[in-house]
Amino acid sequence: MRKLNLAMAWWWTWGHVFPVKSIIEFINKHPEYNQEISKIIRFWEKNSLESEIFDKISKNNQNLFFQTIVSGKYRRETPFKSKLKNIRDLFKFSRWIIQSIYYLKKYEIDVIFCKWWYVALPVVFAWKLLKKKIVVHESDVHSWLVNRIASKFATKVFTGFDWVLPNSITVWQILSDDIISHESIRNIPSHTEIWEELTLAEQLFYADPSKTYLLVMWWSQWSKRLYQNLIESMKENKQVYSNYEIFVVLWKENQDLKSEFDPFKNVYTFDFVSQQDMGLLLKYCDISLTRAWTTSLAEQKLYNLKIVMVPIPRTHDQYDNAKYYVEHHDDILLDSNDPNYKENMLSIFTEYQNFKKDKVTKDILAEISIAKEKIVKELISQ
Repeated sequence: MRKLNLAMAWWWTWGHVFPVKSIIEFINKHPEYNQEISKIIRFWEKNSLESEIFDKISKNNQNLFFQTIVSGKYRRETPFKSKLKNIRDLFKFSRWIIQSIYYLKKYEIDVIFCKWWYVALPVVFAWKLLKKKIVVHESDVHSWLVNRIASKFATKVFTGFDWVLPNSITVWQILSDDIISHESIRNIPSHTEIWEELTLAEQLFYADPSKTYLLVMWWSQWSKRLYQNLIESMKENKQVYSNYEIFVVLWKENQDLKSEFDPFKNVYTFDFVSQQDMGLLLKYCDISLTRAWTTSLAEQKLYNLKIVMVPIPRTHDQYDNAKYYVEHHDDILLDSNDPNYKENMLSIFTEYQNFKKDKVTKDILAEISIAKEKIVKELISQ
């Protein structure tokens, strides 16, 4: 029996780049799966985070290929210009399908793994026309349009939550092994003068363990005002926030705010953190102040954080995700559209200023391998 060729179509945000990377690495780590596969092709746009990540992992694996394609999207905005673009892209869609058929035949693809967003759709349609195998994973509580369409054609549908798509199998989220913390701390008696030289693990170790550790990460998109609101609240309520050690991840688009956090001696800012360092932050921190992306929420819950979620106002999926975590995990939804947003945030951190999470005792690697194993077994089954 000849080996299989896999294709993956997925979107580009942090929460969706690293899970597909994790699937590939899971296959490579397990000979019983790797020996069944000849090539893995990643479809996406050029000059993207996808291509950057794929280039890195392909250096150690000659069976990985990145193929750029062109696609369009359905715009839900009401302006006339957006509607014209939708009409234009509708006429172009047939060309994108033909393009996808060409590449699927070129690489002799046997099965497609579809996750999210518009680049996946022409690939899925092309593969349906060729009557080949399609596997879908939907991570959100509320399914997105592409996966709702793709699931109608799919051989198997996996979801992160129950009852999201018809005839689906719930496997939770696809999480990376890199999120498991591996710390290395030197025996340093004092950090006051060499703080910048310490690793993240060492900084976390030397932060005040009597305080509550708060992790703040809102990503880059539409989040600057949220960071600024936190800074204002901290200035106005120093006594409350002094009970926290606060670790702030600014990401690319908010690095100019670093200087505004510098006056606070209990705040540690990071421009960017790797998945390994994120695992360390999650291991040590007690509470998070964050968006409501499902992959990120699942990572935080692995480490038993109390999550304060501020969903992106314009997206229904984040509100649905947040409501699920409120109902099932007793986490907290903080609405940024509420005129009393800052007062509500202060009330939360006043209540939880002495909070300490339960110690993590579960086998995290075993827990996060379950979903990947089920998905990969389906991908390679013939």
